[in-house]
Amino acid sequence: MGPEIITFGCRLNAVDSEAIRAHARGRDDLVVVNACAVTAEAGRQARQAARRAAR
Repeated sequence: MGPEIITFGCRLNAVDSEAIRAHARGRDDLVVVNACAVTAEAGRQARQAARRAAR
């Protein structure tokens, strides 16, 4: 299955997330929140996603 990757931000983040997914293949116990926090709203969404993933 592989790691869960949660991506916020631009297309470059999506490309980075795919590279992370390929590198971490087989790590079913891993959750990665990949975000750029250019705006306060982006930062808020990333923190919210991280808290949700931790539960």
